[in-house]
Amino acid sequence: MASRREFLKGSVSAAALSGCSTLMPTQAADTLIVNGRIATLDPKNPNAEAIAIRGERIIEVGNPGELEKYRGPNTRVIDAGRRIVIPGLNDAHTHFIRGGLTYTNEVRWDGVPSLAEGMRRVREQAKRTPPPHWVQVIGGWTWAQFAEKRHPTLDEINAATGDTPCMIMHLYDRAWLNRSAVRVLGWEKEVPKLFGGFVERDATGRPTGLVMSTTSLASLVSVWLRVPRLSQDEQVISTRHFMREHNRLGVTSVIDAGGGGQNFPENYAAIAKLAADRRLTLRIGYQLFAQTPGKELENYQVWSKLVSIGQGDDYYRMVGAGEYLLYAAGDPANFAKDWVKPPAGVMEPQFAAVVKHLAALGWPFRQHATFDSTAARQLDVLEQVNREVPLKKLRWGLDHCETLTPKSLERLAALGGSVSIQNRMSLDGEAFVAKYGVAAAEDAPPIARIREMGIPLACGTDANRATSYNPWIGVHWLLTGKTLGGSKLQGEKNLLDRTEALRLFTAGGAWISSEETKKGTLEAGKLADLVVLSGDYFSMPVDEVKDLESVLTMVGGKVVYAAAPYAQLDAPPLPSLPDWLPVRHYGGYHKAKIAHSHHPVIISDAGNWSAECSCGGI
Repeated sequence: MASRREFLKGSVSAAALSGCSTLMPTQAADTLIVNGRIATLDPKNPNAEAIAIRGERIIEVGNPGELEKYRGPNTRVIDAGRRIVIPGLNDAHTHFIRGGLTYTNEVRWDGVPSLAEGMRRVREQAKRTPPPHWVQVIGGWTWAQFAEKRHPTLDEINAATGDTPCMIMHLYDRAWLNRSAVRVLGWEKEVPKLFGGFVERDATGRPTGLVMSTTSLASLVSVWLRVPRLSQDEQVISTRHFMREHNRLGVTSVIDAGGGGQNFPENYAAIAKLAADRRLTLRIGYQLFAQTPGKELENYQVWSKLVSIGQGDDYYRMVGAGEYLLYAAGDPANFAKDWVKPPAGVMEPQFAAVVKHLAALGWPFRQHATFDSTAARQLDVLEQVNREVPLKKLRWGLDHCETLTPKSLERLAALGGSVSIQNRMSLDGEAFVAKYGVAAAEDAPPIARIREMGIPLACGTDANRATSYNPWIGVHWLLTGKTLGGSKLQGEKNLLDRTEALRLFTAGGAWISSEETKKGTLEAGKLADLVVLSGDYFSMPVDEVKDLESVLTMVGGKVVYAAAPYAQLDAPPLPSLPDWLPVRHYGGYHKAKIAHSHHPVIISDAGNWSAECSCGGI
């Protein structure tokens, strides 16, 4: 542990931490967290028992004796009760902004253990939902998680929902619309032709209600975009509830990867208002996703006049472009699907034009690439652009990367690229195996080789349609290689230990957004974003990791979520919601009924270092 004098010689000045000369007495901390088992993820100081916080930042991490000097008459002291304390989780690739707009009026099946339970929720919600709203189950679940090991049927959905329109979407694979929804959409008169998919018809030519994605997720998105929306004010409130759900799971930062139908700045109005009103409890770095196939360059030319890289603050900041720079440069979001590859010479010049424009602006960028054949073509273009505009300083990268070969990884590394992986295999792994085989699944994605090559690597969820927004599902997948259906797919060489898995969901994302000096580890000078966990992550049975959550979450030294035994510290309640909204009845991620240890807790305004946990650990 560095001495106080050595610390003050570090990258963060004493003035920045204390606002006074080093000759003056040490200023008291606003908050001291003591009696914890702190996993800092700082290689120089990996374990500690106490943290001192002043304002939004950590001023020192160490043992109680070293931090005694920061205790003052108004210092709040929180006894962690020998619980595990970790840096706040950072989801390096999610679609939070879009998900927040509809979170409160979706029936989430995330983590629900049986189809029977899922359909019970749909049946009950159909009775509550007022016109013109629909019952919506939009992704985040897989048939493999259910005890029944199957999808719902249209007969079951129609019987459960009656005259209330309903849409249930499975990943980016398919969606079921009940008879009422088909009628509201006018499909009884004319069935639309969908880009990248089709509407199933019965023997008489009538639509059954099943919509299948074949080559593009746009087919499902185009249908969903016709579902009635909440009002602007309700979208703001919905986003606040989605933030709290993330805080409950220990998430303090996300990188938002944009999305189809998520135009800038129109569809960012809710999150921008919350940022302007200083009501964010989650740090959001957002990327801009091209919206118009064939006019992607025009999209970025317009946006570059509206916003610049890094614009914003530590709570809401523009961090680059992606995950789609060019639609023709991508591939399916669903493993079971084939796709029509753009002819050679069609994608390449368009992709080059977009990348050159972004590189000239100094914008970091990311591009969706599931398959190696896609990545290889992208790298052809990037190597060409790199000869004119060097890319190494841009922190660019590819996202997903399940089937990248050693050759493609070598090319990516030579260009200074990075990789962001997601736990899509944990929900869609069975489909991958059915199409590509067990051997291919053992190296999807090739985590070991990426790490051996020293390629910067981060992990996210890809929530909340292709996967669930619960990051602990992703951590569990990194540890076990198992799907939610229990299939062990990932090879042993690609599995991580618990510290390294946690690092991909914390420091990894901080590097992607060029914020590694601000967050990702718990060390002096960094933002006080931290989580006290409900269980012992480092020693609990590995399958229980999926059920972890927070009992205390802090963002910038401020408590944004607290549950028993810290409930008295919890943030003020959020605005109330109408009774008909599903979140009022089913909450967020399905909670397993597991017992967490309850420890004595001491919280005071002038804490006592001698507080002890009578149960001797978690």
